[in-house]
Amino acid sequence: MRMLMLFAGAVLITGAGPLRAAHFTDPFSTCPGDTDRKPFTWDSFSSGPADAPLWQVADGVLQYNSRGKTALSAAFTFESAGITLTDAVPWSVEVGFRHLEGAAPRPEFETVAYVTWDANEGGMRILGLSYDAPNKTLVLLNGGRREPPIPADLSGAFHAVRMTASNGQVRVYVDRVLKGGPIAMAVLPYSQPPGIHTGPITSGDPGPLRYEFDYLAFTTADLAPGKGDWDPAAATEPVSEGIRPVASVFTQAPYPKIRVIARQQGNAVWQAAIPEPWRRLQAIIGNEAPQISTSLYQYSDAQGPSRQNIYRNSMALPYDARRCVAVTELTRGVDDTATGFLDYKIWYRISTDGGTTYDQERPLVQAGAEFSPMHPCKWTWIGKNSFVWGSVPPMLKMSNGQILMPFYYAPLDEKGAYYNPLGAFTFTWVACLIGTWNEAGDDVIWDVSEDIRLTGEQSSRGSNECAVIELSTPAHILMVTRGSNQPFTGTQKAWKWKTLSKDYGKTWSEYTQFTYDDGGGFLSPSSMSNFIRSSKTGKVYWIGNISRTRPAGNSPRWPLVMAELDEKKLALRRNTVTVLDDRGRNDGPEFQLSNMANVEDPRNGRIVVTLDRYGGEPGGTYEYVIEVE
Repeated sequence: MRMLMLFAGAVLITGAGPLRAAHFTDPFSTCPGDTDRKPFTWDSFSSGPADAPLWQVADGVLQYNSRGKTALSAAFTFESAGITLTDAVPWSVEVGFRHLEGAAPRPEFETVAYVTWDANEGGMRILGLSYDAPNKTLVLLNGGRREPPIPADLSGAFHAVRMTASNGQVRVYVDRVLKGGPIAMAVLPYSQPPGIHTGPITSGDPGPLRYEFDYLAFTTADLAPGKGDWDPAAATEPVSEGIRPVASVFTQAPYPKIRVIARQQGNAVWQAAIPEPWRRLQAIIGNEAPQISTSLYQYSDAQGPSRQNIYRNSMALPYDARRCVAVTELTRGVDDTATGFLDYKIWYRISTDGGTTYDQERPLVQAGAEFSPMHPCKWTWIGKNSFVWGSVPPMLKMSNGQILMPFYYAPLDEKGAYYNPLGAFTFTWVACLIGTWNEAGDDVIWDVSEDIRLTGEQSSRGSNECAVIELSTPAHILMVTRGSNQPFTGTQKAWKWKTLSKDYGKTWSEYTQFTYDDGGGFLSPSSMSNFIRSSKTGKVYWIGNISRTRPAGNSPRWPLVMAELDEKKLALRRNTVTVLDDRGRNDGPEFQLSNMANVEDPRNGRIVVTLDRYGGEPGGTYEYVIEVE
């Protein structure tokens, strides 16, 4: 039996003198993707289909079996593991590894360890060791180049493969023998969250391929084998010393006043709970054309009428017993975010018979002689940029009788070109449409608020999708928006942002972090969130994603949680955070619990949430019925 060797708080003697090292050893006693495991939950781990898992853990061994397919790498960020890594910090990583069968078309399919961190002079350090089974060599990826092959036969029993880095140099050891280095480390102008990957880091079909890991260990010290009291191969239980994994609310006692009483496929309860005007509009939309041709918009690259795709939303605002307002998105002849993004525009229509019929859809245009379908509001010029409603549901009736509709738009620079400072997938800022009924009460006059901006250094993609609610204090509107940390330059935050209006949405405060009521922060990916006020309890609830690990852009969009809002502190009550759904072991690598909608069931006051359990097993439409007290 292997002996567990710990050196908690020990002083490690290195060439640079005494150093207290942070370290961990993961002996794969549990699946890396299991929630709240020890030493920590990995950011990226998907075992794949239940009947033929690509990644799996059995008897303390992590095995990759391609079965003719390609899984994503298993990975974690240093921040999620509680480690800070810079060029000034020496480190060592060791894995117990063996190749079982098969040959990859490229060594990157059989990556032993792939370590990335930010370089002092900009860019990233990337050191990756991959195994070339046919040639029995290790391939060292150093920044953007491959170093000469390192002879090594990693078949048969498990082999201890160690990589150390310090003073700008890397060394490679196999079975305690120096095999490669010292080699000067390179820098690659690249951006990704610093961390460690193992397994396939490229795409394609590698054919049958099997290899295993007995453990993975890391320490912030440059330790050649036999140097210091570090023997990760001897660990039989998880070791974690001197690291602080991301704090979690997921191990606290369940909150008894938020209870998930049903978690099920389909949306039967949702359909029974939605307002009758929504149901009526669903039927109307089902009989309407998905495209129109219009001459309202003229483009510099085309003459005459343009074909517009129409994306109608059935969540109309039931303003009163008689009047409803519905909104529609349009974009010119394309249906993809990347290609249609700069052409989104908003149309609307009115019902005066409780949603049974609607008048003609038409462009939403801000009041004023200077505005038109081609320049629908102070922030948007068709053919140059775009705007689109930004919350679910799209509109909120405020206590003063006005209608609030948050939207996000693609900003323009001083030359009238799309402003996207980091070249992100998209870049937007948020503002609000404020609607007032005309004297006849059969149409809405629209005004536009000042915008609310996040810089590219705060959020790579600016601000966009919003959760919005009027607080108990009239005129006070809280908005929580989505941000992003991809691309990452070192300053972007992985959290939600909040802003407050005290004048019914006309002006807004500077963005600050959306936190817990004790002031502690939480991590959240670039994903939407919602608010809903319960008529049963009078409380406001927030529904969104809170991450166990450091998000990278949109991922991970799980778990899905619900929590009470403290309306005085404008923060979540930490002890109320309740998991509605979470990633399961068989859910896919692109799994998401996002893009949800919620409604209160008028029959019993329960809150019903629906979404597409994207990439999940089971997947498709899902609903969650929540009892609140």
